[in-house]
Amino acid sequence: MCHTDLTLAGNWPEQGLPVILGHEGAGVVEAVGPDVSGLRVGDRVCLTFDSCGACAFCVDGTPGYCEQAIVRNYLGLPGIRAGETAVTGGFFGQSSFAGYALATDRNAIPIGDLPFELAAPLGCSIQTGVGTVTRALNVGRGESVVVFGTGAVGLAAVMGARLSGAATIVAVDPREDRRTLALELGATHAVEAGPQAVQRILEVTGGGAHAALDTTARTDVLNQGLQVLRPKGTLAVVGLGAPSADLPVVLIMTRGLRLIGVIEGDSEPSEFLPELAVAVREGRLPVDRLVSTFTDFDEAWAAAEAGTAIKPVWLPGR
Repeated sequence: MCHTDLTLAGNWPEQGLPVILGHEGAGVVEAVGPDVSGLRVGDRVCLTFDSCGACAFCVDGTPGYCEQAIVRNYLGLPGIRAGETAVTGGFFGQSSFAGYALATDRNAIPIGDLPFELAAPLGCSIQTGVGTVTRALNVGRGESVVVFGTGAVGLAAVMGARLSGAATIVAVDPREDRRTLALELGATHAVEAGPQAVQRILEVTGGGAHAALDTTARTDVLNQGLQVLRPKGTLAVVGLGAPSADLPVVLIMTRGLRLIGVIEGDSEPSEFLPELAVAVREGRLPVDRLVSTFTDFDEAWAAAEAGTAIKPVWLPGR
């Protein structure tokens, strides 16, 4: 379960209800259509966002910006019914909270024998965090990166920064337990969120970081993210929530800063998810440290809402 499911559950338009959410699925292929390629019945797959495969962004290897992204991931599939009731399905090309998910051969990615509870988070939160650091920000060996917010995406970013060879990895969060876990997963410094965070980050990065990543979508944190950068640094925004923000334009201009939005880590899932799966198997990407499994859906949902589990994974039928 991802925080995006929670956010959209509370804001889904009434005319689109009922809706089946779920967009970090994993399972076994039960059947394939006549035009499907690269998948067979019995394949174990991780599900991710859908894309058309033909537009300029898909061809360029950044399908997160697919020209049909809204239609394929948010508007739902027609003709799905529960008895006489029309149901909105096809959320992120899958609606994986259902017993069966309808996906495409572009968003069902083979993952071999990787356990489903470790594979499912790869499809969104893990590829977003790791991909933003290693692909969108292109953090290099010896560089510094600051991660604001240590939920699943933020902790994945910390792990991605470690994989990239970053020398200074700063995790910022108000919760001590999350900061402690960030240190265990590769952060070199953990800073308590708040007004004093900027000064502390500037100290540990030697005057400013090469890159920063915000998962909070809070205006005050976005401003801090820009303040902690060295000249020509980049802040990546991946958090949903703030529709607009007042930002320090003079600081951005005079220090040559960049502010970028990133969807799904700028990744090509067909290539990136198998790479992540290998890293999990080899122990270089300890996703298991984030995962808590549940057999009861309501308990998993409550854990996601309360933040008592970083990445709750519902295992139906167990």
